[in-house]
Amino acid sequence: MSNIMSTTALATIFGSAVLAQIIYSRLIPKPVKNIPHNPVTNIWGDIPALVKASNGKRKPFMDCVVEIIGMHDGICQVLLGPDPLIIISNIKETERLLIKNKTTELSKRVNQGFEFVMPEGQISMPTNEVWRKHRRIAGPSMSRRYLERMLGRIDASANNLVKFWRAKADITGSHCFEADLDIHLASMDNIVNITVGFPLGCIDSAYAALPTEFIQSDGIAHIARPRPPPLYEAINVLLTSVSGALNAPFPSFHGLLVKLMSPSWRKSDRLLRSFLTSRISEAREQEIIVGKQGNGLATDADCILDMVVQREAREGTEALGEAGIRDELMTFIFGGQDTTSTVLRWLVKYFTNDPETQQRLHDEVCRVFGKDDGEKEPIDFNLLDNPEQVPFLEAVVTETLRCAGVGSQISRELIQDEVILGRPVPKGTQLVFAMGMMSRDKSEWGPDADEWRPTRWLTHDGIFDRSAGPSFPFGLGHRSCFGQRLAVLQIKTFVAVLSRSFFFKPVPTEVGSMEAFETLIKQPKHCYVLLGRWE
Repeated sequence: MSNIMSTTALATIFGSAVLAQIIYSRLIPKPVKNIPHNPVTNIWGDIPALVKASNGKRKPFMDCVVEIIGMHDGICQVLLGPDPLIIISNIKETERLLIKNKTTELSKRVNQGFEFVMPEGQISMPTNEVWRKHRRIAGPSMSRRYLERMLGRIDASANNLVKFWRAKADITGSHCFEADLDIHLASMDNIVNITVGFPLGCIDSAYAALPTEFIQSDGIAHIARPRPPPLYEAINVLLTSVSGALNAPFPSFHGLLVKLMSPSWRKSDRLLRSFLTSRISEAREQEIIVGKQGNGLATDADCILDMVVQREAREGTEALGEAGIRDELMTFIFGGQDTTSTVLRWLVKYFTNDPETQQRLHDEVCRVFGKDDGEKEPIDFNLLDNPEQVPFLEAVVTETLRCAGVGSQISRELIQDEVILGRPVPKGTQLVFAMGMMSRDKSEWGPDADEWRPTRWLTHDGIFDRSAGPSFPFGLGHRSCFGQRLAVLQIKTFVAVLSRSFFFKPVPTEVGSMEAFETLIKQPKHCYVLLGRWE
């Protein structure tokens, strides 16, 4: 009997050992041959080193990669599990893979990170016929004619921020104040206005709640943050959940857990979906009335929602359906405010350290668009869109997009075997292109590549030179940022309006650093402003 038990025990131990070995072999990182990486010592790969490098401060991913691995001739690999991430920072190879060849697809992780919030939005889809249909229907929103129609809304949002900041500066006097939330509120008002036809009222509610007193310390005014409208908070809850999913080991599983376990997420989701569904119904009812009066162009629509509804009704385009329209509107709102507001936050930080650039920009803006004398005209689209008229404004915005590195990396997946920088890489491998790093390549820009210097985009004659050097703020290839033309228009308009109205003075060192953290995009840790009036 004891022999039988001993045999059974030995078999159990042996079987457990074999099973453990199989599991271990499945979990152990498997690097791609001939691509630099850290030694493989356990199933965790580079995860502990990345956590240590981040130091709990959400340090940008690419900064951590450079610290723990380094880039070797424009390529390395990070081991985050059984399958590695190939990091590429070689410009020519990036252009070959993303533009010339058709061997990459948007990473499934990105699709999964968004699909539990908006499954029928472009960002949640692979590049298939459904995705192409969405692109075709939304296409006119990036046309010059439509963007010109939206400029009035953008100009109004920027001037609303100016009004709010003047009131805030009158209260705080010689003390700087936090600008982070203010910029985000103004950007949210703006993109919702463009998307569905009216703002959320974020800045108006903040203005109404502006206190008359504040606490100050070391030149910093501490003002109680206003409570934004419920829709603003709902959108932020959903955006935060997307960021969490993208940073989770298994995005789809993370999204499922959030939907099941978070009452605040479900409440926010219901609120936003109800709001957008109501607006879609109103737009369709209005189209029935307006459609009988004529056949205007889709680019004559007053907002993106009206444009889509009008195209469906008058031009015989494929219908997206209510869910498809709703998710596309969410895509515009999510993408349109986060990127724009973050770039503006970086810009005001750059301004505080460069009075000469501020003066030169202010002079150009006032010469072209008129001074801020209380009766200023709205920004003229034909002037704003012409680099010959506003070369320095173009240079300031282009340099800010380059240096901020808001979208510091993009993720793709190989859909067939490739040879990358002379190394064979198999189909299915996850690729990460270090766009921010390539935009600050010292071999292209020189030793000051990390510095914010708008004049690098100007010729000796002061003409804006778009080809002065590499910059990839919106990615590359057919899955690059769809809304980049709208984003640039928003940024240029806000910059022109703010420069015309304010001089940004230096702020205390403790809130003036360029330290960054990363969620969906790379953001400044602090954003404070001390506003002066131009003479």
